[in-house]
Parts: sequence; structure tokens; C-alpha cells
Amino acid sequence: MKPSFGYYFWIFILMVMTSCQKPIDHDPVLAGKKAVEFVRLAFVRQNDENAYALLSDSTRRYVPLDKFKETLSRLRPSTRPSKITATEYEPMPGEKAIYVYIVVGENPDQQTEYTVTMEGTASTDYRVSKITRGASYIPSTTEKKKFSPPIS
Repeated sequence: MKPSFGYYFWIFILMVMTSCQKPIDHDPVLAGKKAVEFVRLAFVRQNDENAYALLSDSTRRYVPLDKFKETLSRLRPSTRPSKITATEYEPMPGEKAIYVYIVVGENPDQQTEYTVTMEGTASTDYRVSKITRGASYIPSTTEKKKFSPPIS
């Protein structure tokens, strides 16, 4: 049985649609600054309400403020950090999101690493989608780069 003309037509349309997608334009420095601002509010100033306001709309839809405060209390270092530095970033392939890797603390033996997932693009601005303690559990790609200089 030979495929019909309609079959080839839809394959062609699908190929055209996927090839016409615009590349996602990220501004890593802007994403890094927004991530540092969020971590500073959440961990140094411990201003949970203002940190919550920096979350993406989609995150705020499923994470109520009281749950957010509870999560932050578990993630916070034992003392208020004196230094917050965004050291690396990694765009999510094909997504309007970027990972920002942050180091909290001054002394190497007291530093804690966090991964802040920023939702957005260079033209739409960035909002916090997620924060996790430790370096990302997602395998790194060749897109992972260092901020030069690091963002504080």
C-alpha cells in the first residue's frame, strides 16, 4: 500500500513548522543578576514575601506562600551569608529557561552551592522557577559556561 499525498503533505508541514522556530535568545548576565537578587532577598535579608514576588507566575500558581516560606527555611544556611556569587550558567536546550549556579558564603569550608532555575528570555526578563541546594542534578551540557567576572 502506497502512502497518500496527504501523508506527505502533513510530513512536509511538520518539517516546515519545526524549522521555522526562532532560536531562544538568553541574556545570562541578566539571569544571573536576577538569581543573585532572589538569593539575597531569601537568604541574607530573609524577606520571604519579596523573594516570593520574584517567582515565575507558573511557580506561584502551585506553590503557596506558606509552603515557600517552609521550603526556604530548610534551604537557608545556618548563618546569614555575607557573600552571594553567581559563578556559572547553562541554558536549558530548547527551553525558555536557564540554570544559574550560585555559591553562598565567603569561606570555602562554609560555602553552599545552589542551582536557581530562571524562567524567561532576554526579551521577556527572568523570574525564578526553582531553587535547589547543591549543583544541578541534571547532567551538564557543553553549554555550561562561567560568568566572567562572577556576578555578586
